[in-house]
Amino acid sequence: MRKVIKLSVIAILLVISSDRLDAQASIDLIVFPELSSVDFAAFDFTSSRNVSQRLIQVIITPAGREVIVEGRVDWKKDERSGFEELFRFRTKKFFARNFSNDEINNSDIEIDNTNFNSNLTSQILSRGKPSGLLGVNLRLLDASGNFLANDYEEISFLNPTAPTIILPVEGSSYDIGSIMVQWTASIGVTSYKIKANYAPDNTVNPEQALNSGNPIIDDYDVGTVTSIRLNDILSRELRSDTNIVIVVKAIVRGPGGGDVLSSPLVMFKTNSTGTSQTSMRFGNPDLVRLANLLPSQLSKEFRDKLINGEITPEQIQISDEEGRMMSFSDFVSILNFLEQNNQAIISVIFSPK
Repeated sequence: MRKVIKLSVIAILLVISSDRLDAQASIDLIVFPELSSVDFAAFDFTSSRNVSQRLIQVIITPAGREVIVEGRVDWKKDERSGFEELFRFRTKKFFARNFSNDEINNSDIEIDNTNFNSNLTSQILSRGKPSGLLGVNLRLLDASGNFLANDYEEISFLNPTAPTIILPVEGSSYDIGSIMVQWTASIGVTSYKIKANYAPDNTVNPEQALNSGNPIIDDYDVGTVTSIRLNDILSRELRSDTNIVIVVKAIVRGPGGGDVLSSPLVMFKTNSTGTSQTSMRFGNPDLVRLANLLPSQLSKEFRDKLINGEITPEQIQISDEEGRMMSFSDFVSILNFLEQNNQAIISVIFSPK
C-alpha cells in the first residue's frame, strides 16, 4: 500500500513537472529592424534555396526538447484591404534551439510540408519586392503535436519610392527673397537631404551642373520635414537671374546599409526681389501633388491650372470605378498610395469638358 502511495505521489509530481515545463515553453519572433526594402526570396524561409539575408530570429525556450514549429503568413495589400493567407508551413521535429530564417532547410531544421496561395504569391512577386503588411504567426508544438506556445508579429515592407519635388516648379522663376522647397513624402525615411547648384543657360546636362564646382547647398540634412525655405539652408548668398538645379534625396535605412532615393531634378530661375517674371501662385498642395503625378504628355494647361490654384478642390467631382461619389479626403488617401506605388497607375485619360 505504501509503495502504491509513493508511486502515486511520483506520478503526480511528474505530471506537475510536465505541466510546468509546458507552461514555461515559449516561442518569440524577433524581427530585425529597418526592413524597409528587401527581396521577397529573403523572407521565403520555407524555400530550399540558399537564402543568405537574415531577417528574423526565433527564440525557443526551453532548449533541448523535441519540438515542431508551425507558421502562417498573411498579407495585407494596403490599409483598405484585409489580411489574406499567403502561405503556411510545418517543420519536421527538431531539438529546440534559437534559429534564424536563413537556417531553415539549411540545417537540422527542415520543412515537412507547406501550402501556398499561388495567386497571391504571383501578385506579390509581380511587384518585384514585397509590399504592404505581413502578419507572421508561429506556433510551438511538442513532438506529439500538442500546442505549447505561440507568437505573432506584423512586418511592414515599405519599399519607399523616391520623393518628387512639388516646389519649385520646373521652368518657373522666383524672387530670391523667399523660395520654398516642397516634396512628396517617402515612407520609412530616416531623413531628407537637399543638394542644389547653379546651372548655365541652355544647360544640356542638369545632373552635371548639379555636381560641378561648389554647390550652393551640398546634401544638407533637413530631417524628416517635407518642406523648407531654400534661403535657410544656403551655404552662400543667392544670385538673381540665374538658373538653379535642385534634388531631394530620401535616406532609407535597411539591410546592407540602406538606400538613397533621389527625386527627379528640377531646374528653375531666380529673379531680383520684387521683379518676378512669373507671378506664380500655388493652389491646394494636394492638387499640386496630383499635377506632379500626372504624365508630362497630359494637357499642360490642365496641369498648370492645378498648380496655380485656378482649379480648387470644390470644383472637382471625384468618383470611383462604379460612379459613386468620393470625398476629397478619400481622394487624398488614394493619392498617397499612388505616390508610393506608381506602378499601380495603368493609364491616365484626359477628357476636357
